[in-house]
Amino acid sequence: MALHRPGRLSHARTALRLRAATRPRSVVLIDVHGELTAGDLQGHLQLLERRGAERPRLGELPPWAPLRQVLVTALAGHGHLDLRSSGTTGAPRVLERGPLTAPQLRTLTDLARRIGVRKGARVATAIPGVHAHGLLLALAALSAGSPLVDVSHLRVVDRVALLHRTSPRMLVGTPVHLADILAADRELSGHVPLRIDRIVSTTDVLPDELRADLARHWHARVHDVYGSVETGTLTVDGRPLHGVEIRVRDGVLRTRTTFTRRRWLVTDHGEIDEQGAVHVTARADAPDASPGMLRDPRGVVRLLQSQDGIRSVHLRFVPDEELGRRTVAHVMLEEEEHEEGRVITPHGVRALVRDRLGASSVPREVRISSRGR
Repeated sequence: MALHRPGRLSHARTALRLRAATRPRSVVLIDVHGELTAGDLQGHLQLLERRGAERPRLGELPPWAPLRQVLVTALAGHGHLDLRSSGTTGAPRVLERGPLTAPQLRTLTDLARRIGVRKGARVATAIPGVHAHGLLLALAALSAGSPLVDVSHLRVVDRVALLHRTSPRMLVGTPVHLADILAADRELSGHVPLRIDRIVSTTDVLPDELRADLARHWHARVHDVYGSVETGTLTVDGRPLHGVEIRVRDGVLRTRTTFTRRRWLVTDHGEIDEQGAVHVTARADAPDASPGMLRDPRGVVRLLQSQDGIRSVHLRFVPDEELGRRTVAHVMLEEEEHEEGRVITPHGVRALVRDRLGASSVPREVRISSRGR
């Protein structure tokens, strides 16, 4: 059987180290479908091996793939990682990074340690697993033996309900995900808010105001994680991870990591202060023209109009002092009951567009109204 081929087996063992849990009944993931144990995960991998099927590809999974499918695909690929970008400056793209190496595992382990992941403590993630940051953070948590709670692709009410039911110690998301969950927790949880010790924001710029709101509401420590699909995760709160080298020349950051195969790559505009902390000031690959406009406005309209509860969508472009012009999405709901407003929120609309179409397709502002109002 393919399972006994020495080369394939060694790769599989390297990948399976990411499971961390050694007992078959240990839970590695919880989502709306229930619990996935280490034994279940091992069974899925053995089944794929026995079928002798061609190696599954992460890059072929749809944007809405659940995290359990992503993890099985990643581990069945014998450590091969296909990392999908967040689509900040264009359509999301896939970069194949080859088999996961021991130095890369050490970088992921350092990431888990720096954000405070502890063995047995649950980590909830709102970032789709197909995205590079979502996958790498999930693998970092598993490498530390921390069960994952998948709240990606859920309506905000379902996200809050699953978070209450599972009581994770940590919540991971982009700023728009975190803002959506924060607003929902304030509205839906009443006098019993979620208890979360640490918040991890990644991929996009974390506004100072949102960071303060997150820390104040949950009495949590907030970490800002920076990186790219080309380089992998680079810093936590401005401090480079193990195996990451960052230099600055003429205001441009240059990086060499275990994920770049030790090649130097230009990342973004930024600076390094006297204490060695890295500060990103602007995206190096950001388009100069019309930064407030959308990459795929027709795709945004089609996506939103396909969602239950949305009657119509209209995009409007308005003057903006900073950007020149910016996009405002007017979303009309099918019903006017207040309950529907809890399901479809401005933050939730922006998070949905970001997850499915990429960051460059997210409207700068979303206004929601109900029929008859």
